[in-house]
Order: sequence, then structure tokens, then C-alpha cells
Amino acid sequence: MAKAIKAVGTVVGTIATIASFIPGPHQPFAMAASRIAAVAVTAASVVEQITTRPPPARGSVTQITIDPNAPQPYVMGEGYFAGVLRHDTGYGPTLKKVPNPYRFMPVVYSGGGPVESISPRTDFAAVSSWYSGFLYTDTQLGACPEADALSPQWSGAPGWSSSSKLSGQAAIGWSLKFDKDGKRFAGGLPVMGAYGQWVKVYDPRKDSTFPGGSGSHRIGDETTYEYSANPALHAGTYAYGRYQNGKRTMGMGLAADAIDWAVIAAWANVCEANGWENFFGVVYEPGERWANLKDICFAGGADPVALGQLTFRYRAPTVALDTITEADLTDDDQSVMAMQSFRDRINTGIPKYRSPAHNWEMVDAEPVVNSTFLTEDGEEKRETWPCNFVTDEDQASQLVAYHIWDSRELAPITLVCKPRMRSYRPGECLHLDLPELGLDTKAILLRRELDPATMKVKLELMGETSAKHAYCLGLTGTAPPTPAIGQTAQEKDELASAASDPAGLGTLKLSSSYTRGLAGNITQLHDGTGTGTVTVTIPDHTRVYADGTEASVTGGNFTLDETTSYLLSYDDPDFAGGELGVDFALVEITPGTGGQTGGDAYFSAANPSRHYLASISTVNEAGEGGGAGGSSPPGGGGWDNDDPGGDIP
Repeated sequence: MAKAIKAVGTVVGTIATIASFIPGPHQPFAMAASRIAAVAVTAASVVEQITTRPPPARGSVTQITIDPNAPQPYVMGEGYFAGVLRHDTGYGPTLKKVPNPYRFMPVVYSGGGPVESISPRTDFAAVSSWYSGFLYTDTQLGACPEADALSPQWSGAPGWSSSSKLSGQAAIGWSLKFDKDGKRFAGGLPVMGAYGQWVKVYDPRKDSTFPGGSGSHRIGDETTYEYSANPALHAGTYAYGRYQNGKRTMGMGLAADAIDWAVIAAWANVCEANGWENFFGVVYEPGERWANLKDICFAGGADPVALGQLTFRYRAPTVALDTITEADLTDDDQSVMAMQSFRDRINTGIPKYRSPAHNWEMVDAEPVVNSTFLTEDGEEKRETWPCNFVTDEDQASQLVAYHIWDSRELAPITLVCKPRMRSYRPGECLHLDLPELGLDTKAILLRRELDPATMKVKLELMGETSAKHAYCLGLTGTAPPTPAIGQTAQEKDELASAASDPAGLGTLKLSSSYTRGLAGNITQLHDGTGTGTVTVTIPDHTRVYADGTEASVTGGNFTLDETTSYLLSYDDPDFAGGELGVDFALVEITPGTGGQTGGDAYFSAANPSRHYLASISTVNEAGEGGGAGGSSPPGGGGWDNDDPGGDIP
């Protein structure tokens, strides 16, 4: 009983921890005087989730912060930042009748160090030789602890000594000398800042203790972290927090078990496949951590979802995990809105993004206009979306296109189901086969409520139109029409086929694919004394793609060298399946041999249709050693390191 009470306390504590970062009241739905009122309250809350309002625009990153109580900055991705001035002093002997000719300015750019790189900039460019003899810098990445304090070019700076270390903080010490001849700094100091690849992150895909991962990354051991501009990895790392000497210095501080790392790994693969790694942003603490997390997520097309475990709902092609039929519904009221209200629907979005070409200021991209929706509405209905942490106009436009589509999907859909449906979580996809409600569509689960007394589960969902993904990613020129209840079978077919199958869509299908019937079923047998070879048998299996399509793969016997480690894959550009060794060759990769790397076994720009199968170590002549592992979902790809390992997704 004591263990049970402890377990319950842990779960409740986790929920409270996550909830503490979300502004506003956290009260359960109050019981209304009538069922109609209850449905109205629930529908209003779902609409609020669906019609997410644009985030507030972030301030400039090009103006240095001068404040004795300035918050700590935390910089993610790659870009320019002016920093926070931590000390400023003039000093030195009189030179050429000029007293105090020296100036020392230590500027902190980011906590969470050490960062990947930092480079001084003047007027947004590398420091010119024009300032030689008059401007010097001392940089640090933010090691913990730092070996030395930032050093002035000329000793004796008041208030600064060898004990003035800035451990864990990326910083630059700027040393300047007054030019008596009036040449340098005649127009004042140049704009000073730093360009860098900033904080490093934890990647569960590179953690061999994480299911499907391989590598040295360990959560909480920041010495194993690596630089990345992937928004999903930054969201997970920020939610966990940054620590120095066992104390949290930045981030939300959630326990590792309170974060859904499996979703983060899958979301990170989608960001890579979409090219959503044009990511740069600065957050400050003390500050609103939940708002910071939402901005990070937005850059990767996702929203944080606070449950017993922090998870994320990200935009990507999905496969329905189950079907809800009339038999799954209770006798309670069921609610579906045939179409979102005219007030909430938009057809034009203005993406604002942080432009490197405009000195890292927020600028407007070209409006994203969905001509189909504009015609349906009969008037322009626009909204401006600040993509605060996005540095590419295409990525910003794609993200805004998704939000335009979210305002048109069938929602809210509120269903009260029997206990069988209680295991599904927000972000997962279900198929709704409910003719009495006019529903025959896929839907994304937004929220669930479990009644512990009856075990009924209330699901709040939003329709999911598969055709929108190609459109939103810029892969089709014409938007499919808005889905609505009452469409004919022909209209539904036309909607599904409105998006063609353009180049690049296959990458999305492959990035989240997996094999069924392969893992654990690969066998091998040595061919006998003196042969030096092994016969490996790959069984028949099925490749399941992200859009729900499947391809049958016929296996076979293949001869490999003994005592050798292989990564096995094949190229199937049509995603049609077939027989290994007949319809497509078995690709045998031996990392480190002949210039081959582990990345050659996965899909990439060079091998866009490469399907990873398995890793295998062949036995010796005595039949000893060896082993095999089948591919894990998703299907893999996008790796830059030489040997990502056999089971890396």
C-alpha cells in the first residue's frame, strides 16, 4: 500500500510540476446546470486550442541590454545577438593628455554553456583591421567551470579581477582604446555583438539507453550534448532544464520521466525531413517559461501539451491508430461542429520572421494567401503570425499555412467513449467512422478526460486532412478545398487527390516508416570451413509508410563475409515493394571501409529512396558471435556522423 501511495504521489507531483508553468487557472470543468451548457463550455475550450492565437512578437536581438538587474539570456540555433552588458569601466594612465583612455566591457551572450561557437562582430561583420591597436576581444564559450576570467587587453580594470569568472556563460570581453587622433570611433562605437552557433542539446536518438537510440548522449550529462538547430531537440532540452553544479540555471526543470522523449525523437525526424532547422532565438530568465517553450515549439510546427507527461502535437502526415465506431460511444451527448465559425476562419496569413539579410530584425514575408479559402469566404481575412525563432521565409510561410488550415478543419469534435479508447494521447490520429454524426474522416486527438468512476473517456478532436501537408510544405500550387460535413463521395475523392505526389513528399513518408515482421527474425548460418562466408536469411516483411500505405518486401538468402559488421538497406524509389535481390539490390554498408559511413545506409539527399533494414554482425567459422537487429520506427535518415549505429531511427 505504501508503494501505491508513493506512486500516486509521484504522478500527482508530476502533473503539478507541468501545470505550474502554464499561466492561468487550472480547474476541472465545472458541472453545468444542463448538458447543453456543459457541451458549450467544452466546445469553447477546444476552439481556443484549435484557433491558437499568434504569439507576441519578440524584441530586437541587435540592441545591447544595459541594466544592472538584467535577466539571463539563453540563445538557441545560429545567429547574431547583441548580448547583456555585465560591467563597464574606463581606466588607465593618461596617454597623450587623455585620462582614462581604456574601456573594458564584458558582455554575456548566453547561459547554458559551453556553446558550440562564438565570434565577435562589429556592424554585423567580422571585426575589421581598421580597429587594429584600438579594439581587442577575449572570448569564452562558457565552460563550467571556466579556467579564467575574461582578460582586459590592458590590466588594471577597476571592479574586475581573476575571480570575476563567468562560468557556464558564453561571453566576450571588449577592450577599447580612445584614439587621440580622432580617426577610430570618431562616429562613436560600432554596433558590437556576437555571431555563433549557440547552446548544445540532448538528442534521445543519440542515447543508447533510449529505445532505438545509439550514442553517448545522456540526459542530464551536458558534456555529452551536441549542437543542433532542430527545434524539437531544443524544446525537450529546455523543458528538462540546464544545470550547473547540480543547480538549475535555465529552463523548466521537469524530471526526465515527465517528458515524452519518444515524441521528441519522432518530431525531430520530421523537422529534419521538412528542412525546419532555420532556427534562432533568444529567451530570458526570469521570464515566462511556458511562453518560451511555445515559441520554441512553434518554429518546429508543434504545440506543447501538458498531461501527466509533457508531450507535443506536431504537424506531419499521420497514420490512424484505431477506428472509433458507433459501438465505441456511450449514451452521453456527442458533439460535432460541421464547420468552424466564419469569425475564426482565416484565408491569408502574414509570416513575420527574423531575417539575417535585414540585420536579424523581424520582417514580413509575402502573404500566404489560400485562394480556395479566399473564394469560399468572399473577402480577405488575414492575421499576422510572428515566427519569432524562424530565420527563413519559406519555413515561416509553411508554418503559417498550417495555421490557416487549422482554422478550417472540422472542429471541435467532442466524443464520450467507452474505456477501450482511454489509452490514446493528444497528438495521435484516429479514424472516425460515425455515419450518424456525418463523420468519416481522420482526426487528431487534442485532449482527453478520464472519468475514474465510470472509466468513460471524453475525447476532443480536430479533423485531419491528409492533402494539406503537401500544400502547406509548398509542394502543390493549388490548395485543396475546405472539408465539411455533407460532401459527396466524389467530392471526398477529389479532396484526397487534390494534392499530387510531388518530389519531397516521399521523404516525409519514408522518414516515419517502419518494418513489420523483420525485427528478431533475421537468421544467419556459416557456409563451412574455409569459405569465409555466411548465409544471411532476411524474412518476408512489410514496410509501413507514414501516410498509411504498405509495401510487401520478399526476403531471401544473401552471402556476406564472416566476422564483419554490416548495415543493410535497399533503394525503392517507387515505394512499391518487391523482392530483395531481384527488384532491388541489397545495399551492404560496412562503415569505415572504402570511405563508407553509417549514414550511407539511410535516406539522404544523395540516396533519397534508401530504406534501412537492419544491422548485422556475422559469425565466425565456428558459428560464434554475431547478432542482428531490425529497423526501428521511424525509417531513419538525415544522419551526419560516420557511424550512427544499426538501430538508430
